[in-house]
Amino acid sequence: MSKIRKWASLLALIISPGVIAEGTYWGAVAGLADFDFSGVDNPVNLGIRTGYTRSSGLGVEVEYMGSVFSGEAQVYGRGEDVELQSLAAYATYRTEGDWYIKGRLGALYEDVSVGRKSSDDFGVSVGAGVGFKLSENYRLELEYTMIEKDIGFWSGGFSVRF
Repeated sequence: MSKIRKWASLLALIISPGVIAEGTYWGAVAGLADFDFSGVDNPVNLGIRTGYTRSSGLGVEVEYMGSVFSGEAQVYGRGEDVELQSLAAYATYRTEGDWYIKGRLGALYEDVSVGRKSSDDFGVSVGAGVGFKLSENYRLELEYTMIEKDIGFWSGGFSVRF
């Protein structure tokens, strides 16, 4: 009988509105890295993210993404592959409702490769988007993130809350 009460209490805690409003999530993101340089075909990136959101809407998020389809740039008349990888940590905010607005601000490490040359940098990153709750545990989000002043990332994401 004691085990039943413990499991029932745990189940009640898990499905309570306060816990549903907060929680850990994992997700995937896909999008187009947008280089603001002439003559660059932009790479397509995939990534993973995890985070935690409080019932107030404030949260934290960590994201890694990398190019799965290289872009291309003309360098001295030759086509060179262009790729972007990044690892970032963000403070986030989501408004309430089935449709919501999301903002994020954080620190980012990026590595841009053009052919055999590579350049990396640390910096501040900011993003904004809209989202839709498919259910209490599943969300879709469309976002734009400014990686640096001349590189952006247009993305769509899907996340599962626990």
